[in-house]
Amino acid sequence: MTVETLPLCAYPECTNHPEAPTPGNPEPRYCAHPDHNALGAFRKFRAKRQQRKDEKRQAAEAKKAVGAAPAADALPASDVSGPRADLVSLISRLSTDLPGYIEELALITDSAAAEERIRTVTQASAQRTLDAEQRTALAEEAADMAVAQLDVAKHRFEEVADKIRQEAAQQVADVAFVRAELERYRERVAQLEERLDAVREEADAARRERSELAQQAEQHRCGV
Repeated sequence: MTVETLPLCAYPECTNHPEAPTPGNPEPRYCAHPDHNALGAFRKFRAKRQQRKDEKRQAAEAKKAVGAAPAADALPASDVSGPRADLVSLISRLSTDLPGYIEELALITDSAAAEERIRTVTQASAQRTLDAEQRTALAEEAADMAVAQLDVAKHRFEEVADKIRQEAAQQVADVAFVRAELERYRERVAQLEERLDAVREEADAARRERSELAQQAEQHRCGV
């Protein structure tokens, strides 16, 4: 009797099982955690490798500090064994780093990781394109609104200008009418002045005639 073991999430140190297969992802390798994906695993492997490098560098520095005093006492021997010790140290370091490089290479060449990276870049590009289209649409809408406002302002300006022209023409017509009326009044006043002069002359003539008649009547009365 064989016991079937379910695979675990490909994310480092994760003990969960992968998600259920879907038509778009028939062989899922990661669990439902939002950070557990090919890109997150790559970052985790890279962080672990950097941590191992830091630990080895610290250990090497400590070893150098401890072996500095004995090396000063045995200078000739160190000159002979120095290259061999460096070679052994290099081989040991490469042996330690090799699993990390293999894991990173496997992750880089993983099609799922590549697809995840492509999907991420595509989504970012699509988002930037959408943002650019939205900004373009907003700019076009603002331009249309500005053109519409300009048309409204131009129409209002034409209406106000026409109204001012009409009012100015009406004022000119009123001024011409007032001038004509004033001229007519002046002519009438002149006629009235002429008539008044004639009436005055007639009145003077009537007074003179009355005075002459009065004198004649007085002379006639005296003669009688």
